[in-house]
Amino acid sequence: MFKILKKIYLNSPMFIKKIFANLEALRRNSYRRGRYYRDAYKEINIKEVLSRYDRDKQLQLLNRLLDKLTENIPYYQKFRSKIGLNSVKDIEKFPVLDKSIMKKNIRQFINPPRESLWQSKTSGSTGTPFSYYRDKGSIQYEYALHDRLHEFVLGEKNNTIARISGVEIKRPEEMKAPFWYYIAVFDQLQCSAYHINKKTYRDYLEAFSKYNVKLGKGYAKSWLSLANLILADEVTPPEIKVIMTDSEGLTDKEKELVAKAFNCPVYQTYGLGEIGMVALQCQYNHYHILNDRCLVEIIREDKRVLDEGEMGEIVVTDLRAYDAPFLRYRTGDLGVLKNGACDCGWEGPYLSELCGRLDDYVLLEDGRKIHRLSWVAKPAKGVRGMQLIQNEIGSLDIHVLPDEDFVPESMNEVVETAKDYLGEIKVSWKTVVELERTKAGKIKYVIRKI
Repeated sequence: MFKILKKIYLNSPMFIKKIFANLEALRRNSYRRGRYYRDAYKEINIKEVLSRYDRDKQLQLLNRLLDKLTENIPYYQKFRSKIGLNSVKDIEKFPVLDKSIMKKNIRQFINPPRESLWQSKTSGSTGTPFSYYRDKGSIQYEYALHDRLHEFVLGEKNNTIARISGVEIKRPEEMKAPFWYYIAVFDQLQCSAYHINKKTYRDYLEAFSKYNVKLGKGYAKSWLSLANLILADEVTPPEIKVIMTDSEGLTDKEKELVAKAFNCPVYQTYGLGEIGMVALQCQYNHYHILNDRCLVEIIREDKRVLDEGEMGEIVVTDLRAYDAPFLRYRTGDLGVLKNGACDCGWEGPYLSELCGRLDDYVLLEDGRKIHRLSWVAKPAKGVRGMQLIQNEIGSLDIHVLPDEDFVPESMNEVVETAKDYLGEIKVSWKTVVELERTKAGKIKYVIRKI
């Protein structure tokens, strides 16, 4: 049924697509902004959430969560004897969870009726489909938090949003504007991530101006693409007050380019579809955990919790999800967790680094997996984007999206740097007109095809 509706949608004229989109938005909004949302919106003091880490409150939220899970969720009922934690660290008494366990019997991880839960599906970066449910209260708390964050970064309420994402507004080969439609209930211009190029980017800017967009959201690399085109042509974009990115990350340099092009602050966020937003980046590029709804740990391969400052896999607990829990859920992302006061003035745990996906690695002939590959691109000059692609063991292909000031000679240092770190490996590079995207329209830095 979904495939039939999608086919009808894609073959419909734009005004029909707008009707489809706005009807779906009404359905989603009725779920996102109900009683739990209203209560949470009144409760949330966003400055306090960011500037003060209340460990006792977080422990209270955790114990309340565990009490409900061990009573109502079949998978956790056998852990009833382990509730009543004395510290947040005691959460290690509970097992680490991943999607493979949940996929075997999703009914073990929900408190029916299903009608009270939001069903969703993700393919993940590995392409493995995963159908899951989200808790109504957690979703509504998250959207209350979103709205409070918008007010915090903008300094006011009720501003039009432009969101760039993988929503299929037009087929990729259709290159005539509009590449967006307006969602009235969200006051949001929903824009396609697939159609931004040198010929079309001014159309996007004109739409931002027409709809008086003040907050930019969505795929980081799409905002970077717009920024590079704006700077290359020395165009003055319409005034946008703040940009908050998600999905793919930006390097510090890329973030500076977006801020320069749009002449506004850029905040990056970290999250995942199964849980939602987990952290917000400050001006010192640290991702501060939203501790009133999430608990974050870092584990190594054997699932042992790592000490502060060590790189490992990010594990997240949704503290507000009682009927469809994600407790100690493996994200597949790599990061470094630290604690304490940050120079920005915000306190509490934060991710000092996001180091890519667990499967973002180059495989060497001796079986080693080399992560943390962002440094490979650093010597490049005049590059708008780069991808590392491994088609076979012993070789690495680098795809380069050049800017107008691209210095081809700088790639010699990129190649040598890669060889110094990876050892005996064949490294080659070439320029491309666009970088490879996932089905969801995202751009991955490392693509391994072996």
